Amino acid sequence: MSNYEFLRNSKVLKKSIDIGIILLIFFLIYFSFSYCQDAQSYYQNGYQYFSQGNYQKAEENYKKAIELSPDFENAHYWLGKVYRQIGQHDKAITQWMEVLKINPRNPYAFRYLNESFRDTSRVTSGVAGDYLQESLKILEIRSGDVFLNENRISSYTLLSSIPYLKKSIQLESSLISAHYWLAQIYLALSKKITWQYTSLAINSFEQVIAIVEEKNLSLFQRPSEYWFAYQELIQIFQNLGIKERKESLLNQLQQAKSRPYEIALNDAGYRDYGSPDSIVIVSTNFEEIVELWRYESKGKTFRVINKKVIGEEKP
Repeated sequence: MSNYEFLRNSKVLKKSIDIGIILLIFFLIYFSFSYCQDAQSYYQNGYQYFSQGNYQKAEENYKKAIELSPDFENAHYWLGKVYRQIGQHDKAITQWMEVLKINPRNPYAFRYLNESFRDTSRVTSGVAGDYLQESLKILEIRSGDVFLNENRISSYTLLSSIPYLKKSIQLESSLISAHYWLAQIYLALSKKITWQYTSLAINSFEQVIAIVEEKNLSLFQRPSEYWFAYQELIQIFQNLGIKERKESLLNQLQQAKSRPYEIALNDAGYRDYGSPDSIVIVSTNFEEIVELWRYESKGKTFRVINKKVIGEEKP
């Protein structure tokens, strides 16, 4: 074969390969276009059937659209509405969770998901504590627990416990534990389903703090939920990058810690004292606890019995 023939054949082969690649690209584009079009067509058909009240056909078409395009947000959403219309709430919930996996910002799926959980039939009394205890039972919360293990508890279980906590709050608005566990549930759901639950968690944690501080509950020995509410809020603001709110909350926490000491010292005639630099327990028994509150910067030490300031200690 001459050099001319070899070059000629090489050019023909290259041209054939180039044409083949171009045809393959066109085929893939056409196939992808057709694929999307089919999913869209099924979705449109589903919408038509839904509008007509033919929920069986609507379900078939939405499911086909999802089969062709698993991340088809609107198809999942409307399939959830189909199940809601025919009373299959568990299936509807599954679809709205799928929507929020695809698009955590979807406000409509978020609203429908929350509205799907209203049942409190396990409790028939009018006692707030009974609803609180039932919620903790659902969550398998044991005495002494202060945090949820969201990896151990399903999203469905978390959501199903919310109505019991809301009912307990409705019956007794100052029930600290109900607000606290509601906040813990919202915080877990913000990680498992959608960040939209974060604002609800913040509001509930803030309620815990507000109830304790507005009512001056247990100045020295506050409920553990109170301190953990501060801790959780500070971490949330840290994660969100909201520096101003974090700093404001830290200042509020410092004031809250100082306030009972300030009040005790004010009652004894000592002004402008906050939290001690250190506290030494001198003695303790069933009747009294004797402490020394030391303020290093002011060179003062106070003797305190059962949280009542007796006077200054001599150097």
